Amino acid sequence: MAAHNQTVVYLSEQVVVLCSCAMSFLGSSLIIITYMSLADLRTTARKLLLFLSVADWLSAVSYAFGVWRVFDSDSPDCVAQGAISTFANTSSFFWTVAIAVYLYVFIVQSSQRAADNLVLVFHLVSWGVPLAITVAAVCLNKIGYTASEVSVGWCWVRIHTADRVLWMLLTGKVWEFLAYLTLPILYILIKRHIRTAHAALSEYRPLLTNRTPSYSYSSMADMKLTLIPIIFIVLRIWSTIRFILLLVGSPAGQNPVLVTLHGIGNTSQGAANCIMFVLFTGPVRTRLFASICCCRAGPLEQQRAQDDTRGLPPGLHTSNQGEHAITSDTHTDRKGTLLFNNIFSIVPALMMGFSELAKSYEVIIVARFIVGICAGLSSNVVPMYLGELSPKNLRGAIGIVPQLFITIGILSAQILGIRNILGNSSGWTFLLGVTGIPALIELLLLPFFPESPRYTLIQRGDEMTAKKALQSLRGTEDVTEELSEMRLEDRSERAEGRLSVLTLLSQRSLRWQLVSIILMNMGQQLSGVNAIYYYADSIYATAGVAQNDIQYVTVGTGAVNVFMTVAAVFIVEASGLRLLLLIGFGICCGACILLTVALDFQKSVTWMPYISITCVIIYITGHAIGPSPIPYVVTTEMFRHSARPAAFMVAGSVHWLSNFTVGLLFPFMEKGLGSYSFVIFSFICLATLVYIWLVVPETKSKTFLEICQMFAKRNRVEIKLGDGNAPLKENKENLQHVEKVTAF
Repeated sequence: MAAHNQTVVYLSEQVVVLCSCAMSFLGSSLIIITYMSLADLRTTARKLLLFLSVADWLSAVSYAFGVWRVFDSDSPDCVAQGAISTFANTSSFFWTVAIAVYLYVFIVQSSQRAADNLVLVFHLVSWGVPLAITVAAVCLNKIGYTASEVSVGWCWVRIHTADRVLWMLLTGKVWEFLAYLTLPILYILIKRHIRTAHAALSEYRPLLTNRTPSYSYSSMADMKLTLIPIIFIVLRIWSTIRFILLLVGSPAGQNPVLVTLHGIGNTSQGAANCIMFVLFTGPVRTRLFASICCCRAGPLEQQRAQDDTRGLPPGLHTSNQGEHAITSDTHTDRKGTLLFNNIFSIVPALMMGFSELAKSYEVIIVARFIVGICAGLSSNVVPMYLGELSPKNLRGAIGIVPQLFITIGILSAQILGIRNILGNSSGWTFLLGVTGIPALIELLLLPFFPESPRYTLIQRGDEMTAKKALQSLRGTEDVTEELSEMRLEDRSERAEGRLSVLTLLSQRSLRWQLVSIILMNMGQQLSGVNAIYYYADSIYATAGVAQNDIQYVTVGTGAVNVFMTVAAVFIVEASGLRLLLLIGFGICCGACILLTVALDFQKSVTWMPYISITCVIIYITGHAIGPSPIPYVVTTEMFRHSARPAAFMVAGSVHWLSNFTVGLLFPFMEKGLGSYSFVIFSFICLATLVYIWLVVPETKSKTFLEICQMFAKRNRVEIKLGDGNAPLKENKENLQHVEKVTAF
């Protein structure tokens, strides 16, 4: 093929694909390390995953070398790199299909012996066939420089080979096409068999022991069985598209976006496997974090595999084991989630830090998207984790601490963004890259902190570890009262299990709690806080502040935000959450009305711009003491352990959707309504205030169960313990038309 068809590999593409190679290298290494170090988890299925990870590890290393070099000739190192990557990539296809075949024979055919006997065949095929093809290609001088037509800098089938398409098919594409066809069929058959087995199992439930129902693992297994072929196809399809475009002679195969997606897809298999089979597989993740954090798994987690198969009819035993070959948990612990979440901060920080070197603004866009994932997870998990760590008399104050550090982070960014510091052409990349430092600090320090005692006791069933964690947190040996309250909560929700988002939305017993957190999070974002910051610079400029000095006034505003949030931390336990919400929304409502008047007369009255600045500061003060920090605390307090993760998902979704709505619509509102836009925000603040006044109770110094009891009358239910006997506490009033329910 003519040299002028060579695809140019840009530096930005190199950086992105090298990052993908690094993540795949780390993911494959982690799978290998966990298999070697956790002897009791060495199942045959994970052994096959180990061999797949070895192939992915070799593939990541060889591709990284090729992307780094971007070969332009048939040099010896080009041939060596092409041979290794061809062998590793083809072997990865075979091992991926081998795992699917093994699970099919093990689960659907219900024959563990037959499945285990296939392992030797898998070795012969998955190592032998790729090795034979690669040796033949090298001996026949087929491996070499490709002009990056179907690669991203690395070597594969030589560009001047006459039968080039044939060797492309033999060294990868034909096996890729077979995997596209085979994987979905096998996993669909496995899913159908598991669902049939579960349907049969439900008929035997009354005959089984009357033990407390354990949490279902089928949802995670079902999700993984769906995701495995989808992820494989999504990652590999870009290479296939470029191959087809090469066959038809289309120049679209040289599109930078398509080239980047091809590079990411070919080098991400190890990272994807690590996420699914280490980080999202309970026993492996728990043992991994236990070895890092010097803690142990609870007895409930250690026995779940045995418990799930104890007492099952013989015909259903294999299907249940097959699910455990895929997954053994549906829960994600608080601390583990936060540790994992640091990846979504450190990686994009590096990407943004090197974006100027890569000469690509696309890198910044992708990095900002990944940082958004980090922000979304942190804004939900951190308040939940701290709320479960806190004693009830300090829960409000500690719950505001995340918002305090958010304001400190904003202030730090405002200071570092001053033009004389980093807000200039030479320092902006460092300013973006420094965002990974807090995540790195958390990654180093968080392992030394205990897991949530409430999570440890209720979710894991490990009372001893929960007790030790409580004693460490409280600084006293006597934690009997708190443990008793946790046991009571555990009993009251035992029959309920863990609530999904859909279940939460349909729970009558949680109706008003759910409505409350939705409206408070909507009120928080739709109250106009982002619009205030949007208007702030123009208000300062109109007041006569020099353009270069506006940045210092903005820093002053950020300092006010921090100061008032600190004040909220110290007064919340004395005043209560409800009062701070009412005061905060009331101040915001009044400030929006005054700001509307001030902006309307700003051009005709000389001193009115100063009133506008005052209104901005008053608004920020009001928002900082109530609407900003309190909704997170209220979400923690209004829901018990089983419903809390789903509640935070709903609250977080409403929060960010409302934030997006304001950012999208306010420019149009400002253009059409001008200063009168703030009348709408004042009405939203007033409506939220009235709702809180009428519906939301004061939760100061109340346990989680006591707060649920406070909502029971409004929800027209009676909270009962898990054994179905006496209610949590007697209702003094005669409640008519009350629905009596177990667990809620």
